Amino acid sequence: MKWKIPAFLKNKYILTPIVFLLWVLFFNDVDLFFIMKSRGELRDMKREMEYLERENELTREALYDLTTNDATLEKFAREEYFMKKPNEDIFVVRVLED
Repeated sequence: MKWKIPAFLKNKYILTPIVFLLWVLFFNDVDLFFIMKSRGELRDMKREMEYLERENELTREALYDLTTNDATLEKFAREEYFMKKPNEDIFVVRVLED
């Protein structure tokens, strides 16, 4: 049984781009799947970068507020470090979680 080769595969000007496309899309180190995966990772990293920039801005605002406003600084010291005024008692209640 003889195989018949289609006429367009006998033409070297058509065969060369087909082989090149197959090589670039599937067999090369930077193939189509690698590019798609890299784009997805880049998109995820950009989202994370935007989130971290927003968090950084909120932290800067809080730091500015702590350095300029004495009432905010006192509230922060009382809540985070359990500082107290003279003649004042502090009771720390911790809730145990399951």
